[in-house]
Amino acid sequence: MTSLLRSMLAGVCLLLAACSQQVLVDQWTPHPEAEIARSILEQVRQGDIEPVKARLSDELRQTPDIDAKLQQFATYFPAGTPRSVKVVGVHTLTNASGTRYDLTFEYAFADGWALGHARLARTGDAVLVEGLHVQRLAQPLEQVNAFTLIGKGPLHWIVLLLCIAIPAFCIYAFVLCLRTPIVRRKWLWALFTLLGLITVHFNWTSGEFDFQLLSCQLLGASGLADPYGPMILGMSLPLGAIWFLACRGGLMANAAAARAAASSGQELA
Repeated sequence: MTSLLRSMLAGVCLLLAACSQQVLVDQWTPHPEAEIARSILEQVRQGDIEPVKARLSDELRQTPDIDAKLQQFATYFPAGTPRSVKVVGVHTLTNASGTRYDLTFEYAFADGWALGHARLARTGDAVLVEGLHVQRLAQPLEQVNAFTLIGKGPLHWIVLLLCIAIPAFCIYAFVLCLRTPIVRRKWLWALFTLLGLITVHFNWTSGEFDFQLLSCQLLGASGLADPYGPMILGMSLPLGAIWFLACRGGLMANAAAARAAASSGQELA
C-alpha cells in the first residue's frame, strides 16, 4: 500500500512539473510565428517541399541539393500520424535587421518521438525560414533531460555531492564568521564567505563540463534548467570561506590584542 501511494505521489509530482513547464513555454511562444513554423515542419514531414522552398531565405534556397535534403528530413519522422505536437523550445532575438525566432516542437508518434526545429526571420511583414532541423528521439524530451540518478555513474554522484557540500561549507564559514571577534570590516568578511569564484558547469544529461573563469556565485553552487532542457549544475571554488578559515586565527589574535590595548588604556586612565 505504501509503495502504491509513493508511486501515485511521484506520478502527480511529475504531472505537475510537466504542466508547469508547458505553461512557461506557452507564455513565451510567439504568435503567429509558432503556427508558421509548425505548418512548415508539417509540410516537411509530409514531403510537400514546394511550399517549404517558397518560404526559404535566399541563402538557404541556394543550398546545393536542397530538394534532396528536405526530402531526407521527412524520413527522420517516425511513420504514421503524430499523436501530439507541442512547443518545447522558444528563443527570440530582436536587432536592427529584424527578429529571429528559434522554435522547437516535439512530435509524439505511436512508435517513437521526433524534434523539429525551425528558425524564422521576420523583416516587416515577411517571414522567411533560415534553418530547419529534424532529430529522431528514443523517448520524450522530459525523460531525456530528467534530473534523476537512475543510470548515472560515479561522476554524477560526485558533482551532486559537491553541489550540496559547497553551500554547506559556505554557510558554516558564514556562521563562524559572525561568532568570531573581528576588529574591522566584519561584514565584508561575512559576505565574502558566502561567495564562490570560478565556476564549473556540468550538464546533467550529457555529462559535459564547461568552465567559466570570471564568475561569482552565491553559496558557490547553482542549478538551472530551461523548460524541457537539461539541468545545468554550477560549482564554484568557495574561496571566501577558505580564506576566512585560513585567516581566522590571525583575526582573533588581532581582536584579542585590540581588547588588551583597550583594557591597558582604561587602567592607565
